[in-house]
Amino acid sequence: MPMVLPRLKFLTLFALLGCGVIGCASAPANSHQDSFADYAESVFRHQSTVLSRLMMLSEAEQLPDNDIFQDTEQAMHDACHYLNEYAEREGDGESMSLRFKAKVQASIESCDASIQKMEALLTKIDQYPLPNP
Repeated sequence: MPMVLPRLKFLTLFALLGCGVIGCASAPANSHQDSFADYAESVFRHQSTVLSRLMMLSEAEQLPDNDIFQDTEQAMHDACHYLNEYAEREGDGESMSLRFKAKVQASIESCDASIQKMEALLTKIDQYPLPNP
């Protein structure tokens, strides 16, 4: 059963994850997930939510124009690069090497942490909304 995630074209990705696709790695202890596939899907969904929020704020011209915000956003994109590349390849039906899949696994926790940092900055924006022009 394919999964439908908003605003991304390749979102059947993690419905296909299982031990044979990305390995039988376990989820980090603090992730509250039963399997690595569940954890990876959760991180991907969380990132999608944060990116949607960023797009909405950008369209409303409510994103702060400062280095901390821009650096945090760039760090999130960098940390989640392998997860996003995996999603795109999976959506396109491409095969992936075990080495690449291992890179995806190794990057998930830092991706998750960077998403949480970006979300914390977005929460501050929500607490102190910018005045409408």
